[in-house]
Order: sequence, then C-alpha cells, then structure tokens
Amino acid sequence: MDYKDTNPEVDKSKLQFVQRDEKIFDKKFETKPVGYFKDAMIRFVKNKTNVVATVILFTLITLSILIPTFTSKNYTTLEPRMAFLPPRVPVIENFGMLDGTVYVENQQIVTSTIDPDTGLGIPDPTRYPTDYINMDTLVNYDIACSEVSENCSGGEVNFANREADSASTFKAPGNFFPALADLPFVTVDVSELQLSGGSTLSVLVNDGSGNYVSIGDVTDVGEQSFNIIDAVANPDDVFFYSTELRFLFENSDPSDYVRLNAIELSSNASTDPLYVASGYDLATFETLDGTGRLSRFGATITMSSFEFDAYGAALGDYRIDTFSKAEYEEIVQSHGDSCSVINNPDNPEGWYLSEGCPVREVVSTSEPVVVDGVEYTSYEVIMNYGLYAGYDEVPYYLAGTTNTGRDLFNLAWVALRTSLLIGVSAALVNITIGIIYGAISGYYGGKIDILMERFSEIIARIPFLVVLAIAVAYIGPGITTLFIVLIVSGWIGVASVTRTQFYRYKGREYVLASRTLGAKDSRLIFRHILPNGVGTIITASILSIPLVIFTESTLSYLGFGIGHGQSFNLGPIEFSGVSIGVLLADGRAEIISRPYLTIWPAVIISILMITFNLFGNALRDAFNPSLRGSE
Repeated sequence: MDYKDTNPEVDKSKLQFVQRDEKIFDKKFETKPVGYFKDAMIRFVKNKTNVVATVILFTLITLSILIPTFTSKNYTTLEPRMAFLPPRVPVIENFGMLDGTVYVENQQIVTSTIDPDTGLGIPDPTRYPTDYINMDTLVNYDIACSEVSENCSGGEVNFANREADSASTFKAPGNFFPALADLPFVTVDVSELQLSGGSTLSVLVNDGSGNYVSIGDVTDVGEQSFNIIDAVANPDDVFFYSTELRFLFENSDPSDYVRLNAIELSSNASTDPLYVASGYDLATFETLDGTGRLSRFGATITMSSFEFDAYGAALGDYRIDTFSKAEYEEIVQSHGDSCSVINNPDNPEGWYLSEGCPVREVVSTSEPVVVDGVEYTSYEVIMNYGLYAGYDEVPYYLAGTTNTGRDLFNLAWVALRTSLLIGVSAALVNITIGIIYGAISGYYGGKIDILMERFSEIIARIPFLVVLAIAVAYIGPGITTLFIVLIVSGWIGVASVTRTQFYRYKGREYVLASRTLGAKDSRLIFRHILPNGVGTIITASILSIPLVIFTESTLSYLGFGIGHGQSFNLGPIEFSGVSIGVLLADGRAEIISRPYLTIWPAVIISILMITFNLFGNALRDAFNPSLRGSE
C-alpha cells in the first residue's frame, strides 16, 4: 500500500502557532526543600494524639519542677496531728464530696455516753470529739463478740474440758458474789448441755475448813435451785468463810459441755433473785486447772458508725499531758493579750486562757524537779492545734495527707521529680554505654563483634533477681543499689539497635568514599554513620526511659530502692528519698481504709507511662525513613 494512502497530507491552513510571541520557561517550584528532621516533625505533629500526649508529658515534668520549688504547702515537716486527712477540694466540697469528712465504721461505743432520749452512744470522745461527729449520720448496731469485756454484754458461758476423763474447777473472782449468809439459795439457769455417762457439773461452797464441798449437780436444762443450808453440816462456818461459788466440771468425753445463762442468788426459793450474774460476769470466771475451757456464746457489743470532720478534729483542741513550762511561757509571751489568764473556780490547780490563745486551759501542774540547780516544771494543758501550728484557716489538701501529716498532692510531685531524675539519669547512662558499645560492635564487625555480642548475651541472661539479691547483700538497699541494678543490663537494648544501624549504613557508597579519601574511624562513626541511624536510636532510647522509671518505682515499692530518710544532692538541689514507688509502698498498708493514699501516685505514674510510650511511638514513626514524605 502506498504511503500517501495511509498518511494523507495535513492541510497546512489548519495549523497555527501557539505562544509564538511568548517565551516559555520551566515552571518554578513554589515549595521549599524539606530536610529529614523537618519531614519527621511534620509527620509528628500530624498525629494529634501524639501531640496531646507530648504536651501532657512535658506538663508533668514541668509541674514536678515548679510545684516543689514554689509551693508553700507542707511536704517536709512532720505533723502527726494532720496525719491521714482525706482529700478536701474547693467548690467540690459544696456538693458533699471531697469535703474533708470521713465515714467512720465499727467503733465501739462508751456506754456512759448513751443519750437517754435517742438511745445512741458514741465512741471514746478523746479519740472522736463529739463536736466533730455529724449526729444526723450516727447509727448504733450490735455485733457478735466473745471476748471478756464489760462492753461485750449478754450471751451465755460454756464450761468444758479439752481432754477426756479430766476435771476442772471454775472459780468466781474474789468477792464476786454477795455474802451467802443473806442469800443462801443458788439457782443455776442452764440453756444447753451435753453430758455423756459419768460427766457432771457440781456447785461447790467452802465447808468452813478450807475445803469445797458439793451442794448439788446440774443435771438438766432450765433452772435448778440449791439450798446451801440443807447441803452442808455447819452452815454457820460456810457463811463465815465463803464469799464465792465454784463449779467443778468432770467429763468422760471432750465434747461434753454445760452452757450457763445466769446464776441467781436469793434469800429463799419463793422470792425474786436479789443478785443475778450473767454475760460478762460469768465470763470473768477463772479456770484453776489447765484443761478447763471457758468460752462465750451469743454476746453482743454495741458499735457505731458516723460521718466525722477530720480537719476540724485535727485543728481543734486536744490534751497534752506533759507540756514544758518554758514552752508555755514562750507561747504566752508571743501572743500577748491573747493569752490572758482567767481563773478556773472549779479547778484551783489550773486556769483558763482567753480566746485566741493556742493554750486553751492549764489543767494541772507537776511538782518542780531540780536538775543541776535548774528547776523544771511541766503542765497538763488543752491546746488548740490550729492556733498553735499557725493555721489561719482550714487548709485544702487536694489529695489528703500521709501518715506523717505531709501534703500528698505536693509530695507526689516531689516523688515524681525524684523518679524522673533517677530514671532519666540511669537511662542516659544506659544510652551512652549502649551507643558506644553498639557502634564499636557494628562498625568493626568480625571477631570483635562476635566477642562483644557473646558478652552482652551473657550479661542479658543473668536473672534480674540475682543481680538485685547480690547488690542488696553487698551494698544494702539504697540509691547506689538502685543505679547498679538499673545499669547492669539496661544498656543492652540500645546497643543492639545501634549495632543494627551500623551494619545497615557502614557499607553505603558515601561511607566507602569517605574511607577512600582517608577519613578516620571516629569521623566515619560520628559524622557519616551515626547521624543516619540516629532516628531509630533516639526512638529506642526514649522508649527505654519509661521502662527505667517503672523499674525504679517497682524496686522502691518492694523496698530495695530509695526510701524515707535517704537523700542525695544534684548540685545545689537536695532530692529527698521519696519516689513514686515509695509513696505506693506507703499506701499499700492503707489500701482498703484510705485508698486515696494509693490513687494519686498511681494516677501520676500511669499517665507518665502512657504519655512517655505515646511520645516514644510518635518519634519512632516520625524518624522512620520509609515513611518520608507521607502523612
């Protein structure tokens, strides 16, 4: 086929020039070149979760520095009166929550405090002052008890023996019963018994010659009466010598017992008893033989529960049995007219002081004691702790106080600062050792790499508990032991990552070119290889910091790290021996009754761990070369 048939000529009249009179240039790039680290930062900020976690993390770090430095709240001085105060938070307290009150349960009442109108009693007022008990929340209730206590009332008493074929005498305390001459009829009220063949419970009285004779045996459930006059030959001698009853229990089987409800004394069988011993009275009987077993059943004790103003009680009045005269005079002098003396007509030995004085009342004074020619006198006083300690108003402890009266909110930031310092310091040492070790191993390779890898594997295989046990045995718990345990194998992870990066980059063309031009090993390591692998190394290093902090907290929690009474200095700053782990260990014993001692440190360490890990993951993604240019 002819070419013209397949490619007909184009009509030139239909063709025209475009941009004939214009110059054509390459399009200019409007964007700027993006470097590796800038590209990583762009990817980092794109993830809002990572940004928020980073902000929270650095906020925690900033607060751990600023709050202990600028706060005026107490976290150093020991104030036993302010111990174990619950959280108190402004505004929220108006809704009945976190208002500084605690709900006290299962407190034994003092029977003398029972109000005849309401029938309610309160516990020991010296421990729970009435002024700080919310009477609208006060309730009384009975619970079972078995101890020998006046407050444990009612119930029955069981007489038994521990062994078969044994005999025990149960003796009432001296002068327990009234004179039997006036009340010769004894009635024993038995509520339950189990007597196998040959087992008996006999009622004994003194026959006048020092011997105790039986006036009858208890044989059945219910009331049984015994007449002392009919049972003994010389009743006058009995009445003269005897001021007590005894019970002799003889059994043939260790499961035998007699349970008494009451013992009654009367002048004759037809009159009502003039003396009744039951409950606690019977429980005070003594066992004269080693095999006797006396126990209570069905007794009750009255307990109370109520809402208690812990802050008011802590800052209120309390009694000091021994208060030096010198300190008393110092307080009176420093407060001037606020401590005017007011006579106490009801107590000639003491006196009152005017309103506004920390010392409310002097109850009594001790006899002067002369030591080396100096006379010393002490007072028994009633002190107002709020005025004495200088509290102008009731304080707010947002997280409560510890067992030593320290502000837990501020103390937790001090503990966080200590944990961060120890964790970051140990992590920096591990990172430094790991980078140097991994760089040498990965760069030189060969036999050097094999030997170094085998050494690191041996160190990594040593059980953690073995290292801990050896360090504690030779050095003892403390900051030195803590650092040793954290550093022994903590560098191995960073060293492994660094070694891998060096194997990855040491054969690249630019490294070979630099070596060809005569670059030294140090220049190749620190100028050409390490900067290219720094992203992955930084990520591994950052992720190791929370692990070290958590390990430190765990060791301190177990008592192998730092603790109360220890401290260390970093330049002009002194760090206390309190870390997050120490606070968690302190709150462990109070986890049920005072959970706030554990909640606040646990919240801080949890947020720190979560944000640190999110921050580390964000850096890992940001420095991942395979993601460069992506969002």
